[in-house]
Amino acid sequence: MTNINPENCTKQILVCDDVEEMVQILKITLESQGYQVETTNSGLEAISKIQTNQPDLLITNLMMPDMSGWDVINYVTQNLKLTTLPILVVSATKEEDLLKDEVAGFLCKPVKFDEFVAKVKSILEVS
Repeated sequence: MTNINPENCTKQILVCDDVEEMVQILKITLESQGYQVETTNSGLEAISKIQTNQPDLLITNLMMPDMSGWDVINYVTQNLKLTTLPILVVSATKEEDLLKDEVAGFLCKPVKFDEFVAKVKSILEVS
């Protein structure tokens, strides 16, 4: 799975999920591809990190205790006016149809990592 592309090394990704194991798995997977990855287990902290240093991609879960992924997406697009920040949702909920106009991509948990890496690459190539 280690296909580090030098172009990836400049891409910064923020991963937000309340399940620490999922955060670590996604981080390791992305870092193996050469991406710079920052993580958080909190929607509120994700917003703070985006305000401080806007990533090239936000990956978020939908169901989180402090602030849902829905709320994070709405805050980013409406309050921060970051309509150009691509967002990939990785969630166990089957709400892809509700999000198709608001996010760059949606993957259901459990994640197939080859599909995950391919989706991240395709989103970052477009943005």
